[in-house]
Amino acid sequence: MRIGIVTIIMLGMILISGAARAQETSMKDSLIIEKAEINKGGAAVVKVIFVNSQELAGLTVPLILGGKGVRIDSISFAGSRVEYIKMKPVTIAENKKQVVFGAITMTEDYLSVGRGLLATLYLSADSSFAGKCAIDTTTMGPASAMYTKKDSYSYVPRISSGLVSFKEPTKKAK
Repeated sequence: MRIGIVTIIMLGMILISGAARAQETSMKDSLIIEKAEINKGGAAVVKVIFVNSQELAGLTVPLILGGKGVRIDSISFAGSRVEYIKMKPVTIAENKKQVVFGAITMTEDYLSVGRGLLATLYLSADSSFAGKCAIDTTTMGPASAMYTKKDSYSYVPRISSGLVSFKEPTKKAK
């Protein structure tokens, strides 16, 4: 009787873990650039999220800001899924409208399957900004948006572009 109960429990655990793995591998590999609002002369924080259904050895993300009056000040990997990786190259173009960044595993564990923060972009707007600014992937030199699996096969994830829009200052009530 006890052997039967233990067997049923073990089979149940195997089925549950198998279902969880099947769900993980059915995720859509994607790169999501969140939306943000910014005041004239202010700053904005934009999160870049990534989803991967297979272990990755690395990824590359070149981004460009459309429109005028907004620039890329810096990028941070603090609190991200790639924070533990030593090699995280970042290049911000002189015009501060383009950035290429990524993460490459060398001696570290591969990036596990999942969803989470890749990086945080810090942007600022000059006093002339009063519209919208798209944030999208681009190709800079040989770099294009791609995920690289541990067998060195690279592919392009689904991309969800971001948007920085002007935030009207709130009027104080009298």
